[in-house]
Amino acid sequence: MSTTASWLLSVAGTGMCLFLAAHAFRAWTAQDWPRVCSTLVAVVVVSTVVWRPTLPLELAATLRKDLEAEPGPQQHEPTSADSPPWGTLAIALGVVAAAVALLLAILTLAAAARRRRERGRQQARRAAELTRRRTDLEARHDAIRDAYGDFEMNLLDNLHRLALADVNVPQTARLIDALDAARDARICTAPDAHDTYRKAVTALELAWKSADHHARTAGAGYLPPAERRNIEQAQAALALALDERGYAPQRQLALRRALTLIESVIPVPQEAIAALESSTRPALTKS
Repeated sequence: MSTTASWLLSVAGTGMCLFLAAHAFRAWTAQDWPRVCSTLVAVVVVSTVVWRPTLPLELAATLRKDLEAEPGPQQHEPTSADSPPWGTLAIALGVVAAAVALLLAILTLAAAARRRRERGRQQARRAAELTRRRTDLEARHDAIRDAYGDFEMNLLDNLHRLALADVNVPQTARLIDALDAARDARICTAPDAHDTYRKAVTALELAWKSADHHARTAGAGYLPPAERRNIEQAQAALALALDERGYAPQRQLALRRALTLIESVIPVPQEAIAALESSTRPALTKS
């Protein structure tokens, strides 16, 4: 065998032995003892075939000498006819050992590929599950955000829930904080972003239920008497402004008065004013 071929065989054998050794270590950490034993046997066989391919021949020659040196009742010179074919047996053993090593290597590679595919499938299932959970969380978040946005856009139609627009109310303040926390958690990219977002959405749902229940229960009763009267007068003025049976100038005046009374208690978003004007304008033009 040439020097280059010997060098290539040594490099290939070294790589195979290192691979099998790493595989044996992984099996040992997993406490898979049958695989550890089979891998170690493969390491021994491969190392023998690569670095000492003549070992079977040497063992055969040693065994032959020992057998020839044993004294017997009748000593006679062995002839070529009755001597065992040790060379042929050694070559056969070497071929079998190489075949076993190759088979073990193929089985090892196949098992590694199978585990890699299984890990890929598990990662795909985990990614799909995380995507589904993320979609559910975003839907829950959007539902509360849309509900609060609808309230703000139709504030003048929801004066019976006025506390939802008053940040001085503790329940409403907690709701605003929960909305901000959920918004920040939604765009977070930290490793634990999913758990953080899930907790933020859960806290937001609880804050929304608490604030909405308190607003519906309290109405305008939590306000000081003067502000409560302003809200009551604003509700009456809004009812007059939306009454299609009234005169247009009187209804327009009632609408402006209602807005003035409400803004004396709590700021009214421009979007809510625009929404109310757009909804009442067709009614006013009918008169």
